[in-house]
Amino acid sequence: MEMHQVRYFLAVAQLSNFTRAAEECHVTQPSLTRAIKQLEAELGGDLFRRERPTQMTELGQRMHPLLKQCYEAAIGARSLASSFKSGEIGALRIALTHSVDLSLLIPFLNEVKRQFNRLEFKFLRGNSREVAEMLKKGEAELGIAAEIGQEWDRLDT
Repeated sequence: MEMHQVRYFLAVAQLSNFTRAAEECHVTQPSLTRAIKQLEAELGGDLFRRERPTQMTELGQRMHPLLKQCYEAAIGARSLASSFKSGEIGALRIALTHSVDLSLLIPFLNEVKRQFNRLEFKFLRGNSREVAEMLKKGEAELGIAAEIGQEWDRLDT
């Protein structure tokens, strides 16, 4: 299943017309029809009754919410990737031991968030050894732990 097939399916479902859906998607009607037929072959049944106006079959009705969610998720992923690439959004991965009370960090994190409003925090939990490993493997940029051994020269304590 390819994303253009899903986009074409959603356009036909919305407009109830293959020709108008093709115009909306900026493709020829035969190309749109071919893509829909390939999607139907992959899903194992007709998605539309080809009459005027075009109507979804039972399979099409059941697939519609799933394919719509799939398409919206793909658009969201593309948008997020673009934001990361352009530097508009970033993430800070913070590894914490279970003994560190997150509520103590909230005022400081809120101040960082105020300065960098598109920054997202991701918290990882583990014991001291696991926090050190997350830092070494690059899984976290910041680690906060009660005790971490001194065996790594890049570690500031």
